[in-house]
Amino acid sequence: MARRALVALAALAMFGITARADVPRGEVAELHSCELFAGGCIVSAEATMGGRYVLRTWHFDSGHLGGTDLKGLSLALLEIGSENLADRDQRAERAVAYVPEKILPAQRAALLVWAKSSTAAPIDVRAVPVTMSLTGDDVRVALGRDIAFTGTGAPACGLASCGEMLWYQPRSAMSSFTVDQLTVSRVVEPALALKWQDHGRRTLFLGRFGDPEISNPTGLCGAPLAVAP
Repeated sequence: MARRALVALAALAMFGITARADVPRGEVAELHSCELFAGGCIVSAEATMGGRYVLRTWHFDSGHLGGTDLKGLSLALLEIGSENLADRDQRAERAVAYVPEKILPAQRAALLVWAKSSTAAPIDVRAVPVTMSLTGDDVRVALGRDIAFTGTGAPACGLASCGEMLWYQPRSAMSSFTVDQLTVSRVVEPALALKWQDHGRRTLFLGRFGDPEISNPTGLCGAPLAVAP
């Protein structure tokens, strides 16, 4: 994990990403195929067979990469593996990056550097319409016609939710995040032989990246997101 992080930092440094005022910043959504905030029985049941897919989408509201302005651009990265990718120490085995259609070659190159710095897996690239919109805790992502998901703020935990906690941390670098509840998702990617559908579970990290100040995770159930040991 440490080696991968160093490689990623070196790749980004080559393209001018440092702690400057023009560091890329924006919003990020990270969808997993397992529960992130749940009771131990659910998490242990999913730990062996669930969590093998993850879809991350970044929307840049400011910043440059290698002299290229990323403002207004979005990028998505879909990864699969044989282990639970909600565990940040597990490595993805294959990935597809989704870059917007009709962008400049320099913008495409910069987005692909970002994608390649975010995974150790070999990447296929697809150019599709990429949209990510965020209103409060409501998020909507669409990648062409075959991939889309929506999420909303997780409901308050009731008495039946005793013992629930945050079991995982985002794979993406986030300056702040919370756990959203997935409304519905559909992911179809022939290049990965993947058809993945889900709904109504706390499988979605939603946050920001690149901000100079790091915030604690937003609370659920009336308390901060205590991380499981």
